[in-house]
Amino acid sequence: MILRAGSGWQTVTADLALILFLVTAQASRDTPAVPQQVEPVATAISDSSGAGLAVFRPGPETNLGQWLDMTMTDDRQGASVVVRYPGGQREAAFRDGSALLEQIESKGSTARLVLEPGTRAETLVTIGYEGNPETGTMLAEKR
Repeated sequence: MILRAGSGWQTVTADLALILFLVTAQASRDTPAVPQQVEPVATAISDSSGAGLAVFRPGPETNLGQWLDMTMTDDRQGASVVVRYPGGQREAAFRDGSALLEQIESKGSTARLVLEPGTRAETLVTIGYEGNPETGTMLAEKR
């Protein structure tokens, strides 16, 4: 006579599979459906024409001076400070943009300030080859 235990390997495997399913279901229930997107502080992108463009977003732990030292490697590059502001905050946007212009000028470069009305406040500093208005080129020209 063969004695058989109360459960076989199939039952043990089914129990473990059920436990794994329950643990996975519980873990996936606690994760958000859409991950939070974090905006980069500084990025480098390139458009289809090949002109380089660097973007800086001022923040509490960012340093515009260091970023300019790393990014502005050519005297033909230009900086633009773009400040978007919601309604009624134009004066504050102008003050913030002017402070960034002073920081850029203290590094020996010049920049332009662009104020744009928008739905939310946003500040950017961009570096790129502005082009030569006399020849119409959008890329840096040879010296």
